[in-house]
This record gives sequence, C-alpha cells and structure tokens, in this order.
Amino acid sequence: MHRLALVLLLLTGSVAYAQPVIYRAQSYTTGTDDRDRAAALARCVRDVLVQVSGDPALLKDSRVAGLTAEPETLVSDYVYLDRMTDVPHHDEQGSRDRPYDLIVRFDPLRIDAILARLGERPWPAQDRPTVDVRIMLTQGTDSGLLTADGVFDERQRRALLAAADKYGLHVVLPSGQGRVIPVGAGAVQLRGTLAWKPEAFGWAGEWRLASHGRERAWSIEGVSYDEAFRSALRGALQILSDHGEPR
Repeated sequence: MHRLALVLLLLTGSVAYAQPVIYRAQSYTTGTDDRDRAAALARCVRDVLVQVSGDPALLKDSRVAGLTAEPETLVSDYVYLDRMTDVPHHDEQGSRDRPYDLIVRFDPLRIDAILARLGERPWPAQDRPTVDVRIMLTQGTDSGLLTADGVFDERQRRALLAAADKYGLHVVLPSGQGRVIPVGAGAVQLRGTLAWKPEAFGWAGEWRLASHGRERAWSIEGVSYDEAFRSALRGALQILSDHGEPR
C-alpha cells in the first residue's frame, strides 16, 4: 500500500472508531533510523498478538520471542508520525532526535500462523461488540462523567480512545452536551471510577464489565491514567474474548 494511503487509513481508523481495527500497532521511537526500530517492532508484535487474539497473557509469554525473532518479516507496511509536527527543528536537532510514533500494519496470515503455534486463534473484528463506557473521574474536588465531547476531560478521553485502539475495541462514550450517541444492539457495559490517589502516588481505577449475564470486577492503582485506561480495556478484551478473568 502507498504510504500516504496507509496514513489516511490509520488516521481515519483511529479517529472515527466506527469499527475496531486489528492487525495494527504502534510504539514510540526516537528518530526514524534503525536505532530504535527493532525494539519498537518487537513491542508492536507483542501488542498485535494480544490485540488479535484477545489474550493479554501473550505480553509475557516466553514463547513469543522465539517465534518473532525477525519482526520485520511480519510487517506489511509502516509509517512514522512526527509527534512534534508543528514544532520546527531547533538548535542542532535533526529528525533522528525527535519523538515519533511508529505505526505498523502487520500481515494477517503471518500473525495468524504465529497465534496458531501458540495455541491461539484470531478474534475477528466483526465479532467484537461495542463497549458502552461510563467512567466517573475524580481529581481533588473536581469530578464528572468521562464524555465524548466534554472540555475538562479531553486528555483522559484521548487516553481512553488510545487504549481502545491498542486493543482493537470499539468504545462509545456518553455526550456531555445532551446529544444522543447511539450505542447499537449487542453492546456490553463497562462501568467504573478513576480517581487521583496521592497516597498511592497515582490514579486508582475500579472497573466492572457486564457480559452474558455476569458482572466481573477488577482494579488497579498507583499508575498514570493512561495505564489505568489500558487496564480497563485490556480487561474488557480478556473477558469478551473468553480468556479468563482480569486481575
């Protein structure tokens, strides 16, 4: 695929959230040369195996390293997005010293083959339900529901959507402006609270997911809100793909 077409596909998939996008992952790098690319690709492979299968245990599975020793052979295409696009180069800084997101599209057949060797199988995007998210945010004396169009919760909203993108889930947030945002039939409910806890030196999240007549609960604390949202969506992925209970 032409690089420009790939960028458009990646951006529209990330922004619209009309359906989950799988077989794609991204990682942070410094520069666009070979120094960080191998390590970034290795991280992306782990992420995409979890995303496609729904099994977070693959993040720490020792077998993965041996099966993905040459991650570049699993890649269909990739693109670098400059995190400082609107900031001019300064002093002696070159492109190799700037932060980038390496966004990688993987070959589905090759990823599926690795999953088969791990005893896993893909969870097709079309089989994944919409996740209806309701999370109450609390920081000091400020609190409110995380919304799709609120002003005070923009950074947290972006973090939640990034986590959903990472795990190949379609999420819907409520409107803070009174608009009706359709959820669709078959949606599952993810409910929770996210609060800043000074004594834990970070955020604490408590999550509940209702699916197939059962409700599961899990929690995390002492982390950034980015990691807290990853915990919420990673747990939802694990439950919905029938890979056990999050902890």
